[in-house]
Amino acid sequence: MSKDKSLATELDTTQLDAEMVADFLRANPDFFEQYPKVLMRMNLRHQQDGSVSLVERQQRVLRDKVAALEDEITALMAHAKRNEQVFKGYSELYRKLLKCDTLDAVIGHLETTFREQFSLPELSLKFFDSPLTLPEQFTFTADTHRQLLSRRFKDERVFLGRLPKEEIKLLFHQEEHIKSVALVLLGEKGEVGMLAVGSKDPLHFDPMMDYLLITQLQDVLAVVLPKVLGAHRSEP
Repeated sequence: MSKDKSLATELDTTQLDAEMVADFLRANPDFFEQYPKVLMRMNLRHQQDGSVSLVERQQRVLRDKVAALEDEITALMAHAKRNEQVFKGYSELYRKLLKCDTLDAVIGHLETTFREQFSLPELSLKFFDSPLTLPEQFTFTADTHRQLLSRRFKDERVFLGRLPKEEIKLLFHQEEHIKSVALVLLGEKGEVGMLAVGSKDPLHFDPMMDYLLITQLQDVLAVVLPKVLGAHRSEP
C-alpha cells in the first residue's frame, strides 16, 4: 500500500477537526516533502486568480512579505535621513547663534532655520519683564497672558503639544494654521522669556517626543540672549 493510501485509511479511522490538522502541520513543516502527491492535489481559492496551488500561494505570500520588508526598510532610511537633516540644521543654527551680536540677527537665524529648513511656519520670541523698550512683537500685552501660558510648564521648561486657540492667539499672528506647538522657557529658571514654534501638523509636536535638540537650543539662547540684550540696551 502506498504512503498516500495508508494516510487516507488512517484519516478515515480518526476523528479530526481543522484545528488538529493545522496543529499537526505546524508541528511537522516537512510533511509535504514526505507526501508530495498530497501537496500537488491541494488548491487554494483566490478571489482574483481562481484556484492556485499551495506552492504558488506560498510564493505569493513570500513575495508580499519581501515587498513589505522593503517598504519598511525604505521608510526607516527616509526617517533616518530626515533625522540627520534635523540634527545638521540644529547644529548649524547653534553655530550661527553663538556668533550673533544683535537681537535682529538672532531672530533672523531662528526664522530661517525653522521656516525654511524645518518647514515650521510660525515662530515667536517673547521676553518677560525686560528693562528694555522692545517692539510689541517681543512682549506680552498683559501679565495675565504670560501667566496663562506659564501654566503649561510643570517639571520641565519645555512644552510640546496642542494649545487652545485663545492661547495660540497670544503667540502667533497667523494662529488659524497652528495645530501643535513647542514652547521653550528661556533663562536658567525661565525668567528671560519664551520661544514658541508652531506647526500645521497636529502631531508634529507631541508630549512623548524627545526634545534633546530643543533643550540644547534652550541652553544656547540662555548664553546668547543676555549678550544681545545688553548690546541693545547700550544702543543710543
